[in-house]
Amino acid sequence: MKQTTSLTTGRLVIAAAVLGAVVFGSVNIMSVNLLRSARIDLTQQKLYSLSQGTKTLIGQIQEPIRFRFFFSAGLTKEAPQLAAFAGRLRSTLDAYVAGSNGKIILELIEPKPYSEEEDRAVAFGISPIRAANGDRMFFGLAATNSTDGKATIASFSPDREAFLEYDLTRLVSELGRRGKPVVALIDGLNLAGNPQMGMREQQTLVQMKQFFDVKPVEPDSETLPENTRVLMVAHPQKLSDKQLYAIDQWTLGGGAALIFVDPHAENQVGPRGQPPEDSSSSLARLFEAWGVGFDLTRTVADPNLALQTERVIDGRPTPMINLPWIALRNEALKKDEAILAQLSALVMTTAGSFETTKEGVSLRPLVTGSPGAGTLPVSETKERTADLRKLLASIERKDVPPILAARLNGAIASAFPARPEGSTRTDEHIARATKPLNVILVGDADMLMDRNWVQRRNVMGAEMAQAFANNGDFVINAVEQMIGGSALADLRGRGVSWRPFELIQKMEADADQKFRAKEQALQQRLKDTEQKLTEMARSGGPGSSAGNEVLSPQQMETIEKFKTELLATREELRETQFALRSDVDRLKNAITAINVAAVPLLAGLIALFFAMRRSRRELPVKQDKTA
Repeated sequence: MKQTTSLTTGRLVIAAAVLGAVVFGSVNIMSVNLLRSARIDLTQQKLYSLSQGTKTLIGQIQEPIRFRFFFSAGLTKEAPQLAAFAGRLRSTLDAYVAGSNGKIILELIEPKPYSEEEDRAVAFGISPIRAANGDRMFFGLAATNSTDGKATIASFSPDREAFLEYDLTRLVSELGRRGKPVVALIDGLNLAGNPQMGMREQQTLVQMKQFFDVKPVEPDSETLPENTRVLMVAHPQKLSDKQLYAIDQWTLGGGAALIFVDPHAENQVGPRGQPPEDSSSSLARLFEAWGVGFDLTRTVADPNLALQTERVIDGRPTPMINLPWIALRNEALKKDEAILAQLSALVMTTAGSFETTKEGVSLRPLVTGSPGAGTLPVSETKERTADLRKLLASIERKDVPPILAARLNGAIASAFPARPEGSTRTDEHIARATKPLNVILVGDADMLMDRNWVQRRNVMGAEMAQAFANNGDFVINAVEQMIGGSALADLRGRGVSWRPFELIQKMEADADQKFRAKEQALQQRLKDTEQKLTEMARSGGPGSSAGNEVLSPQQMETIEKFKTELLATREELRETQFALRSDVDRLKNAITAINVAAVPLLAGLIALFFAMRRSRRELPVKQDKTA
């Protein structure tokens, strides 16, 4: 006798459901704990991915860094627009932790009102945000290293979301330093001043000393000061081969260099306070080898950005636009660059422009002229009595606006086949750059001088310097970024997590353009019709005598006609207003249908397809061997 056993369909379904629930829960728990660092970034601007420079920097961290992220949970309820930004921030912090090989530790802290966590947030310098009920909320980050280093982002702002990675990477870089970074300065403008000649120290240098250890490079020195992080070259003139070689080798070795050259430095003072014989500066030998073009005979002239000044023409003060004196604003400043993102204006005077002269070498513009900018001969603009109005038609323009400041990129070659004669350096000669360049070129040295960005005022008996341009901020930002190395130099604005529905906006704009004029005409006709009815009611209609309140059949017919026209106009107006939104509503309904129904339906059809393809096999029958 044979005995067979089988599982009923119902029991099989229940067992499968229970097993599926267990597997689903297990996979979710495992993924939360094991796959937090795993991610696929499908956003157009790679908002959730770290740049290669950041990955390299955090991968080289030697000492632990602790991130304390203070975030009040109720903040997104108070400001729902912060939800996407907060989500991106948390994901980005997780990416830093995952890429640091355990060197970055993330601590999530919710500072509830009147709690110890709230006191910690205040102690770290996190700025509170006042809620509607008066409670303090926090949205900031405090980071510390293994010693006494501390860096803080007091409050994350959506205005800085495009530079989120830059701010975090700069914070990591800052915690890796000890003491003030050393900035080596080759100074051809005498930024330090001369008290004996009544020349004060320039505010650019004053500000730099607050943040950095500025050390001058001695004349004819063939080495830079010890622990130099950034080399700043201001108006280089008559440098020796040893100094040029030091700049060349520093740059090719990946060292940070901020270089200011000028076709005509108007602020330069010669011996005994007299005008210098030559007011131009360049690194011609290095530029030629590096593939950089900088014409000392021409200056940028920009009618759109030029400052209004006064010159004495034929013995009379005459106001005019000073073509080489430029206030660079808005589109002239590349706002996707972190060092320029929050600046309003830079003032340059008689500045030169850069171009590349070799393949494989490129310039990433930081500051450019307007589309109407070009160049003029320096010799025709530097004369103080020249009538610049006559030069307007002589501006020489090219296909692209002139570049006044830029980052240098490419595998540049050395300007020296070997060490200069008499050099005592013992390091290996670098013939071609093997590391990413960290070089910024600026075509105006005058921008470093007070005259171009600072005015002095007497406030309660004390003289104070007040900035009217951001020249000093540009220098500080550039040096700060360059200290972070190529990791910071390569970072630019990455876009924001909020993205508008561009197709819907375009459809709304098209509908508005198509129907708005008709809507306005109908509204005006409606207004005119209502006004006519009101006037007829007041006057008794055409042909009625004063005081006669009885309307004639003709008057009644006219009023009925106006009423009919009024109703028709209102109906047509409603149809027009409906047409304004119909296409957009249809698109939104389609998107909602796809999200709510189509995707689940598609998943169900795929599952059904594979279920139907599965071979229907009977369960094995167990033989009863005793039969």
